Amino acid sequence: MISRLGPILLFAALIGQEVPAVSTRQVEAETALIQARLELAAAQRKLATLPQTDELRRLEAEATLRAARAEAAAVEIDAERSQLQRTAALEAARKSAALAEGDRRRMEIESEVRLNQAQNTLANTKLDVEAALAVAHKRAAKLAYGIKVEHPLNPLIDGTLHVSDRRIPFNGPVGDDLAKFVSDHIAFYNLQSEKEPIFIVIDASPGGSVMSGYQILRAMQTSKAPVYVVVKQYAASMAAVVTTLAERSFCYPSTVILHHQPSTAIQGNMTQLHEQLDWSAIWCGRINVEVAKRLGITLDEFVKQMYAATVTGDWKILGDEAVRRHWVTEVVEKIAEDSVDELSAAPRPAPVQIIRANSAGKKQIVLPILQPGDAWMIYDPENIYLAR
Repeated sequence: MISRLGPILLFAALIGQEVPAVSTRQVEAETALIQARLELAAAQRKLATLPQTDELRRLEAEATLRAARAEAAAVEIDAERSQLQRTAALEAARKSAALAEGDRRRMEIESEVRLNQAQNTLANTKLDVEAALAVAHKRAAKLAYGIKVEHPLNPLIDGTLHVSDRRIPFNGPVGDDLAKFVSDHIAFYNLQSEKEPIFIVIDASPGGSVMSGYQILRAMQTSKAPVYVVVKQYAASMAAVVTTLAERSFCYPSTVILHHQPSTAIQGNMTQLHEQLDWSAIWCGRINVEVAKRLGITLDEFVKQMYAATVTGDWKILGDEAVRRHWVTEVVEKIAEDSVDELSAAPRPAPVQIIRANSAGKKQIVLPILQPGDAWMIYDPENIYLAR
């Protein structure tokens, strides 16, 4: 633009005033100079702006790089956000499914509980009805039983022994518990009647403590109501003594009755052993003297007969022979249990049995500890009972 205006201005100046005549060559030279100067100035300006352009380009490149990086980071963040959103949605779906399953299971449990409650209510109602019916039947049975059961003063009727409800079960080893059980029942039945007989029924007993047996004998002998003993299977040792010393005793022809001498465990020096042995002889001798007296012989003769019958002194005989030897008063073929009106187990008064195995592996029943001065009168050929 400037190079073109230069000749025009110069020409205008020449027209408007007189100027000295200049040669065309000179004008061209000056014009060329001006043009050169203008181009130099433009080049200088362009050169001056060149570093700024490079810096600008560098900054623009950096800005572009940052923008690219930011965009990449944004894309990564968006991807992570999307992943988190998907994970959250999946977890929410799982929780929702778990809640739904929990609600379903809860409803099932509640239904089961309501069903069980209904069934229990029905079962309880049924049990209540059955219990009420059982009570009614039992009451009716008791009423009928009370009318039916008799207590004859002589229970042996036409060869049949009638055992009434005034019966006392006597089974297992003789100990303190059994002695108290039998004695208490004798006293109780005496309060009801002092005339009607009381029955001690021995299914099976190996005998036991002499002191406990002595307590039973005293309860029998001091009872105002007669106390009769009935043996069904066998009565040995102290149980046999109770049978023999009863006012009346009954057994089957094949019932086993066994008498022998008492035994005891003693320890100490020789003087102590003699003292304990003498005491046992005195204490147990009193009971054995009563037995021998009932048999109509002396105690020495009774002991002699024991060892004449068997080398161990354990003299056992059957019921019919026991009657002939006066060990039992009467033998019967039939025993009627008139008091059995329900199928409930009678309480077992014998002590709780402790079972141990000896060195040979054989099981033994541990007997309770005896009172001082007491002795065992128990039949134990198989070494089943272990004294302590």
